[in-house]
This record gives sequence, structure tokens and C-alpha cells, in this order.
Amino acid sequence: MDLKASQRAFTLIELLVVIAIIAILAALLLPALARAKEKAKLIKCTSNQKQIALGYLLYAGDQADYLPVAGSPDLSQGAGWVAPSRWFQEISPYISRGGETNYTQMVARDKVVACPTAVIANAIPTNVPGWQGYGGYGANYAYLGYTPDDRKKITIVTKPVETCMNGDGLDPGPNISWWELGYLYPTSVAMQPPQLKYIRHGKGGNYSWVDCHVTMTSWKTMSAGANGKLDWYYQPTR
Repeated sequence: MDLKASQRAFTLIELLVVIAIIAILAALLLPALARAKEKAKLIKCTSNQKQIALGYLLYAGDQADYLPVAGSPDLSQGAGWVAPSRWFQEISPYISRGGETNYTQMVARDKVVACPTAVIANAIPTNVPGWQGYGGYGANYAYLGYTPDDRKKITIVTKPVETCMNGDGLDPGPNISWWELGYLYPTSVAMQPPQLKYIRHGKGGNYSWVDCHVTMTSWKTMSAGANGKLDWYYQPTR
């Protein structure tokens, strides 16, 4: 009886070989699983930006062609402070049930205004009004409207296929302040010291354009501009 039991048992060498094989398979599979996970996040982000773009256009259709703006001035924070999620507030009736009426009550988490790859969850001070409205995306504030007093009509855009409205923003970094995480900075600003890079999904980010298409565009392309203009992809009028 004891002999048969010993013949059925694994030897130490056999056990080590099995463990080694499992370790090798895990080493081969884990990178593939990680890539698949990141690909799924990229697809989700692309879908988010598509819905955001539709929200922009529906808002413009209901507001005499005026586009959503980037931010809401908050006098309680002092002169110059602007909460960067006014666009979220203004398109919310088109992307969710009901509409948000106050930017301080908006929560981006788990909504289409939150990039699944963004790492800003703990980057915004919780004592900042509207901190929960940061979702990792930003508006083309410099050219398509910064605050309600700076609204632009969609009809001023002469190249809608080449003018971005919204897209993946910045993630925290050594040269990035938390209040810079809610905007898309045009190249002429982003390339100034400290230089900023939009490379959330590897080499670039997802951008929604005025004609409502969405692309994953490399920072190399965005920062190079076109036709001799660094801000080509941000400017509504050429």
C-alpha cells in the first residue's frame, strides 16, 4: 500500500518543474493581459470622447450655435480662479439623466467625462470647489471659450475636421500643478517651460473634433502643428 502511494506522488524535482512551467506561462500571459486591459481602456476613452463630442454639438444646437465653455469663475477662490468643468455642467443634460445645475455638485467618476486611464483621482485638493468634477479630460479653452463671457459660436470654425474641442488632459507630473489638469493647452502654451506632454495612452491621447469624429492622436503630431502654425489643431479660424 505504501509502495503504490509513493509511486503516485510527485517527486520534488517534478513539483519544481511544474512550478517553473507555471511561472513561465504567467510571465508570458501577464504582459498580454496588461496590454488587453489598456486596449479596453483606450476603447472606453474613445467612446467617452464620442459622447462628449455629441454633447457639445447638441448643446450648440440648443444654444444658438454657442459652444460649451471650459470653466466657471469662482469669486470665492479669489480673482482669476476658474473651475475647469463648466463644459461638463453644460453638456450633462445630453450625456446623463437630468442635468447638473451647479459645478460644485458635479461628480465625474464613472461617467463619460472621466477617462479610465487618468491618474488624477487623488491629485485635486478636496477643499477646492468642484474638485469631484475633474475627470481627466479638458476643453480647448484658449480658442473655443474659456468662461461664459468668452463664448464662441461653432460657425466660426472653418476646418471642423482639424479643430479639436475636447480631449485627454494632463496627468500629475513634476512640473504640473493640480489646477492645470482640467484643460487642453494649445501647443504654443504647452511647449513653453515647463513643457507639457499629452501622452496618457502611450504616445498621445484621444481627441474629439468639431465635426464629431474622435481620434487617438500622438503628441508628436499635435505639438508639431501644421502649415507653419503650432496651434493649428486648436484654432477655429485659419
